[in-house]
Amino acid sequence: MKCIKIISLVLMGALALVTGCKEKNESGAATSGANADTATAADTVTAEPKDPNEVIASVNDAKYLRKEMDTMVDAILKSRNVPQEHMEMARSQFEKQAAYSFIMKTLLLDEAKKEGLQISEDDRKAQIDKVEEQLKAQDKTLEQYFKESPMGEENARAEFEDGLIIDKLLTQKVVDKIEISDADVTKEIEEIKTSNKEIEDKNANLDKINAEKKAKIEDLKKQLDAGADFAELAKANSDCPSGQNGGDLGAFTRGRMVPAFEEAAFSQEIGKVGDIVETQFGYHLIKVTEKTPAVEAQGDQPAQPESVTASHILVQIEQAGTPQPVPTAEEVKEQLKQTQSGEEIQSYINGLKSNAVINTVIEGLPL
Repeated sequence: MKCIKIISLVLMGALALVTGCKEKNESGAATSGANADTATAADTVTAEPKDPNEVIASVNDAKYLRKEMDTMVDAILKSRNVPQEHMEMARSQFEKQAAYSFIMKTLLLDEAKKEGLQISEDDRKAQIDKVEEQLKAQDKTLEQYFKESPMGEENARAEFEDGLIIDKLLTQKVVDKIEISDADVTKEIEEIKTSNKEIEDKNANLDKINAEKKAKIEDLKKQLDAGADFAELAKANSDCPSGQNGGDLGAFTRGRMVPAFEEAAFSQEIGKVGDIVETQFGYHLIKVTEKTPAVEAQGDQPAQPESVTASHILVQIEQAGTPQPVPTAEEVKEQLKQTQSGEEIQSYINGLKSNAVINTVIEGLPL
């Protein structure tokens, strides 16, 4: 169990949610300044003040108050450019993350206290080294992580220390007790070797396999030239999901398809099936059903690019596979242990939950 996965469940959830908000905003229609101001004003008028001492969640005798949650959530919202129209959704999700984080941390830290666990300098250094290594991908040090944390440096450092204790608890109570047999390791290695052999055999026969694919698309072209129904052949033979709809791809503009496909689609006559087109995906037969010329901008109407409406049949070609490097027995054992530890840790936490009195006013938490 990596310590970085324990540190700040609130922060990690917040980052993921804010990213989602930004993506939705970029793809959706822009909200006018007047509308945004109106929404903000309405929220101010209708919002009722909430009791800062309301108990949001409790684990046995430990309580999490609204003012504690609001401080955390406000700090994260302030640090992120959440669009106004997504603010209510973002706050709701951050509150769930904060409440869930409190419950999980309280359960685990209480158990660590009962076990009398302490963090030594060696423990701390080992985990710092692990986290520093993972933060390299972000070109960031642990000190920068602390200083730039939306929850504030002091809280981020406290979260890190809590993570050290929790990591040690889960390692001792769960991970270290997992035993992987030699038979399981051998089985895993043999499966990798078998898979590699299948890939090598397939690669050796790739020319023959793709020659059969070419013959198939040529036969389909002959059937179409003889009057066969394009949609029916697409449903029965196309390797593209569009085959279920008779090969219909709808309308598209230039730049949406790979070059060879695009060139054929925009140059073909309406209603006719063109020659076989080869792309990196395979062999295509294309039928253009409509062409819409480009329209220049007029007044409030923006310019519209040229587009075509087309259907296609795809016979997918096989690509050469890459055999997987065969790992050592120790590498396999560690991987199997990590995989099994996820299930075992969840089971351990469920046991702690069942022996605790947990209450929350937040709906939808996986408790």
